[in-house]
Amino acid sequence: MNKTAFIAALCGYLATGLSALPQESPSAAALATLPVSATPKNDSPRPEPGKVLTLAFPELGPMHGGLPTACEISIPKTYDPAKPVPLLVWFGGGVGSHLTRGANGVVDFDRYVVVALPYPEGRLPRIAAEELRVDEHWTYHRTMLARIHALLPNLDPLRSIAAGTSSGAHYIGYGFDQQWPGFAEAFTEFVLHEGGTAPLSAAIPGAKGRRLLVAWGTRSESIWWREWFNERIALVGADLTLKPIPGAGHGLNDDGRKAIRAWIDALDE
Repeated sequence: MNKTAFIAALCGYLATGLSALPQESPSAAALATLPVSATPKNDSPRPEPGKVLTLAFPELGPMHGGLPTACEISIPKTYDPAKPVPLLVWFGGGVGSHLTRGANGVVDFDRYVVVALPYPEGRLPRIAAEELRVDEHWTYHRTMLARIHALLPNLDPLRSIAAGTSSGAHYIGYGFDQQWPGFAEAFTEFVLHEGGTAPLSAAIPGAKGRRLLVAWGTRSESIWWREWFNERIALVGADLTLKPIPGAGHGLNDDGRKAIRAWIDALDE
């Protein structure tokens, strides 16, 4: 399959959730045809090295603070549209954020495209799960990711990381827990800091065989729950790294960011 066909198929799967596809790379199961809604708009910003772009999604309704849905995309200084470029998608804590600065320190911005995705209406994934509405978050994000892949057709299918802290880690956990169509296949690695799932299913089946970093503060306010989650995720059969952050609480401090950065950097060695 050539690069153009691969990118078109990936975007389509993100938008449709189709799964009966050939296995050519860790994200190859996420292939189908590119839907019209995922094609770049004529007024889409042009990717330029070292720039931060903002994509608007008014059709998706509001994000946090009643603002129209949007996301930032940080383009690395080394960006070359003719070469594959790795991706990190950041899911923030609390009500979420569309600003890439939330991922500062966790990845090399000079090498990675970094995207920050908000939550619909700023709804916390944990609350959405209690309301049995958390699947709507993936529908929302799938549309955004499809357009991002269309805008950047050279995103590397072999290095696509989903990373989140607190609410963001819960969100990733729900994706595994509920096995959302295309979620696990859209990424090659996952980082969960101080979250995971307040499980709708204690089995967390979608994490099986996936490469994960699970990090937490040793002084976390919910350390008992962290220990339970760590035990459960270890039984799933994931390619798992457990990383305690000594002396840290729930927040993602500098030590936590350095630990995540070290794990990501080691992926590329």
